[in-house]
Order: sequence, then C-alpha cells, then structure tokens
Amino acid sequence: MAVTNSSLSTALDELTYKNLDSENVNKVRGSSELGKEEFMKLLTTQMQYQDPLNPQSDQEFIAQLAQFSSLEQMQNLNSTFNNTSAYSLIDKYVEIEHSESNGETKSANGIVDSVKINKNGAQVVIDGQSFDVADVYKVSSPTDEQWAEKLKTQSTASTSNES
Repeated sequence: MAVTNSSLSTALDELTYKNLDSENVNKVRGSSELGKEEFMKLLTTQMQYQDPLNPQSDQEFIAQLAQFSSLEQMQNLNSTFNNTSAYSLIDKYVEIEHSESNGETKSANGIVDSVKINKNGAQVVIDGQSFDVADVYKVSSPTDEQWAEKLKTQSTASTSNES
C-alpha cells in the first residue's frame, strides 16, 4: 500500500485539530501544549505512514525523542525556579495588580506572610489572601511603618479570634 502525502496529512490533522461538529468544515486548533501523549501519538502516526521502501532511520526518532525530553526538562526546571524564587518574597512588601473573575482590575499590597505552591504555580499570601506571583509588579523591603501596620493588623485579628 502506497502512502500518499494526503493520507499522512489527514492523519496528522486528526491529531492536531478537532472538529466542533461533523457538519462544521472549519477546523479549530486544539490545545497549544504538546504533551507526552500528543508527542507519542505524533511519533506513532509518523512511523505508521512512513514509506516502507524509504523508512526514516532510528536515529531520527531517537533525536526527536531526546529533543522532546530536553524541552520537558527545561520546562520543569523553569517551573521549579519560578516556585523557588517566590520564597524570596516572604517578609517583603509587594504591590499587586490582579484581574477579578468579572474582568475588573484590582490592586493589593502588603507584606508577604507565606507562599503557597499549587498546580497553577506559586502564590503569595498577604493577610490571608492569595495572589499569583505573576501579578506582583513591585517588591521592596518593608518600612518600619509598614511593619507596625502589619503587627497592628495581626494583633487585631488575633484579639477578634479569641472573642
């Protein structure tokens, strides 16, 4: 069976595009992230539709796998670095600008109490409220007045919790 460019193209389209419904001719691009599963599907499809009389060498597949593995490790390293650098914000005065779910932009500021790491990345906690580290636009050492305000807020909160 001869493999044509159109059959390979069709197979790759099935992997990279998803139709909204069977009657819709417009193709909508799927997720922009190429994960492990998508890479393995692409590699399998590439092997399935290669020309049996002129196959790709094993070295090319190994090189592709090595490149993908290297890219994945770099992404993991970048994520770890971003999360680790968030810890340096503890006890720093930060100013934040973040978007609410309704699209409204809000500002916040204060001394960072702690850092939380979750599946979405690092978040700083200020007075019990969590904000994405990406929303921080200014970092400075807190002034004596800012520390005094922070201690006053904490003592007021602990007094109201004891009542």
